[in-house]
Amino acid sequence: MENAPVINLTFHNRAPGADPEVFQRYLKWREEVYGPMLIKIPEVKELDNNEIIRDSLEYPHYGSILHWENLQAREMHLKTTEAKAVNDELNAWVKRGIRETIWSKTYMLIKSFRSGKAYSASQRDTRIDNAPIVSLEAFRLSDEEQEKYFNWFNEFGCSSFVPLFMKLPGLKGYDWYQATGLPPSLDLREHEYPKYLSMIYFENIQAFENFVESSELAAFLKMMGSVFPYGLNYKWYVQYQLTKSWRK
Repeated sequence: MENAPVINLTFHNRAPGADPEVFQRYLKWREEVYGPMLIKIPEVKELDNNEIIRDSLEYPHYGSILHWENLQAREMHLKTTEAKAVNDELNAWVKRGIRETIWSKTYMLIKSFRSGKAYSASQRDTRIDNAPIVSLEAFRLSDEEQEKYFNWFNEFGCSSFVPLFMKLPGLKGYDWYQATGLPPSLDLREHEYPKYLSMIYFENIQAFENFVESSELAAFLKMMGSVFPYGLNYKWYVQYQLTKSWRK
């Protein structure tokens, strides 16, 4: 996994008490200034801006996903003056009481599936086309459960169930990630993150709803219930809509 691609998720809300009009100016700056500035960084492969589909008090409403060639590229960038300048600008909105950064975490790709393609090592790419809906799914697990979950999902989930999911209409991709030890570069509200993360991509919200109601997912959950008889609690279970994307 040394050269596996990585993503950085940075999700945020309007800060409590922030002027809504000023926050709208921030969102405009985010798309007109911040996005074009980030995509010019040589190591960045793609930047996706997302907005939550269903309002929630539990999850942040806005998010950016940065795609990197590998962890080394991410680490090298964080040491540059360009990275410091970008982070200083973001933190300025925080200090002004306009933006509250909730999550910021770097994840490394374990396995990747795409519609119509079987998984292979050559398909280790975090980018995906024509998939504006993404579902983030991760569990609250003890250290012992994390090891058990990894072994089970790696051996059975990825070989038996995810290939079935990929045959469902409108399900475009399934990426499975592991958290890295890279520290955050922003001031954050939350500091605890799931070790393993699934990101499932859909062509529209109806495809996501069909997946939720599918017999394939029901069979998957039933099998997980037999392996984890006391159940698994979600740490993250939230869906976002792509609003803007920059790609090289």
